[in-house]
Amino acid sequence: IIPEVVRVVHTKRDESLAPFKMIDRCPVCNSKLVRLALEADHYCVNNDCPGRKLASLIYFASKPSMNIETLGEKVIEEFYNRGYLKDFTDIYDLHKYKNELMELDGFGEKSINTLLENIENSKKNELNQVITALGIRFVGGKVSKILAKKFGSLEALSNAKVEDLTNIKDIGERTALSVVNYFKENYELIYKLINHGVNPICEVKTNENKLFAG
Repeated sequence: IIPEVVRVVHTKRDESLAPFKMIDRCPVCNSKLVRLALEADHYCVNNDCPGRKLASLIYFASKPSMNIETLGEKVIEEFYNRGYLKDFTDIYDLHKYKNELMELDGFGEKSINTLLENIENSKKNELNQVITALGIRFVGGKVSKILAKKFGSLEALSNAKVEDLTNIKDIGERTALSVVNYFKENYELIYKLINHGVNPICEVKTNENKLFAG
């Protein structure tokens, strides 16, 4: 049974309660929040916002994305605050700081070795997982699988045009524009990721009907 809100019973409300007022500034960087047309969400549009950067790192390593075990939210926040992580490509440079990381409270050789091994193993993830992990607006797990099967690599997807994307079933113009703009704005970041060995290849599926082949 799905409940339905029918009405507000004002007589039951505590008079001491203040009306809700939506904040208009980002609680982390104090930038003006933006509410996009036809959407209820409010966004911080400051690309340098520490809160946004930290959130992107956490999402990248999370289970629905790259699924890097032992690199959880608290660990990422600790490494971010200490300057070891600035963007998600830095995750693949953590091995350079192995000795320093082992000296941090709550860490040791065994736990850091496990973490670095999990990071290395994440390079073997499938292409759709990597696409999901990038955090492209409107691109979740389902769309990531569609894009992976259509383009086969990060490099091919990064060079896609809006019309290439809108010609794909289930990909609308809003999603296509979001994908194209993301790769345009993060071109260097994507190739840095590829150079770190995160470059899975997926077999490209064609729409060719082979029912009568031969």
